[in-house]
Amino acid sequence: MRKLTILILLAGMALPAFAANDVKSEMVSVAQLEQALAAAHGKPDADLAQQLSGMELTERLSAARLVRLKTDLPGEKARLALAILADSAEFLSPPAAEIPADTAPDPTTARQMLTAIVDYVNKTVPQLPNLIAVRDTTRFEDQPQEDQLDRTGLTSLAAMPLHSVGSYNLTVTYRDHKEVVDEKALKHAPKTGGLVTSGEFGPLLGRVVGDALAGKITWGRWEQGANGKEAVFHYSVPSGKSHYNVQFCCVADGFSTDGSPIKRVFGEKDAYHGEIAFDPASGAILRISMEAEMPEGELVSRADILVEYRPTDIAGKSYVCPARSVSILLAHTAQQTGAFSQSHYKGAAKTYLNDVTFGQYRRFGSESRILAGDSLEPNMPSGADSSGAPNSAPSRAPTH
Repeated sequence: MRKLTILILLAGMALPAFAANDVKSEMVSVAQLEQALAAAHGKPDADLAQQLSGMELTERLSAARLVRLKTDLPGEKARLALAILADSAEFLSPPAAEIPADTAPDPTTARQMLTAIVDYVNKTVPQLPNLIAVRDTTRFEDQPQEDQLDRTGLTSLAAMPLHSVGSYNLTVTYRDHKEVVDEKALKHAPKTGGLVTSGEFGPLLGRVVGDALAGKITWGRWEQGANGKEAVFHYSVPSGKSHYNVQFCCVADGFSTDGSPIKRVFGEKDAYHGEIAFDPASGAILRISMEAEMPEGELVSRADILVEYRPTDIAGKSYVCPARSVSILLAHTAQQTGAFSQSHYKGAAKTYLNDVTFGQYRRFGSESRILAGDSLEPNMPSGADSSGAPNSAPSRAPTH
């Protein structure tokens, strides 16, 4: 089976990096953020951006609220700072006011909901036509305090919070259940490294649901979405059932005869957990998240992906396609020094955050084909609180 992969590519490596400064942020709720922005009305763009960069949300900011708040900001710096604030909170629960007080579904209803999700995935992924879309990526990184040794001596870098390091767009083709990036366009994309993800089309959706059915699924909560009430299941997947591969490039693995370091890709399959938000009536998946459970002290300590889906018109027909994704990776980026052991290649932890939107969907070629896909036929859990006995997953994962 193919694995879901989150990959970080770095164009350059720093020689020994030291511990980053701990920058304490002001913890605020969504309501407190709204109050702060109202009080800051008329504040210069740069000053407001600096104020926002010193905050950290304790709740998820809904898309509707984010759009509303952005319209009142004075400029691009504040808008980017608000985007970072919102993206960093995407894996949190929404404010209590956005969680309906409805009772949890009974075991029979929960079973029917899970069946609807499985049916939805079985029908949606195989019916997605060959298509072309544009992936717009805005990249954010922080900068830990570190010392870099170069030819001119030792250079000290000051710590910086998450900030924009550029944006670019690429054309992505989804053809025969394979996600293909335009290689010609890729050559002109930024070469500064950064966080790279794939599989937001069919592969991620089908594989996560398959893994979740083989793990544990429980009732989460109700949520008030943009178009009505949404249902949320929690899931967890142990490492033995996981197909989520986390990779990091690169780790020094000795030196060649000319003295240059030999690099290899660090990679491992990890347990993970997350949420599946869906329409309780149809089973249509609206949001899916994955949070890797990295071993303590690992080179990569966080690797999370969230994808939002919405109906999209392609050649006069409506298909549910990725609309947006947020990916966060926390990793130690210093090149290995000294003896070749894990304890020597971990420098300061660095955060990478990608905000991706998908748009300009159109059909690929003059016609599309509907391909038969694998079916998910789980042994359904007994109820909303069931741990979920092992269930059958697809015989093969969609390729990408």
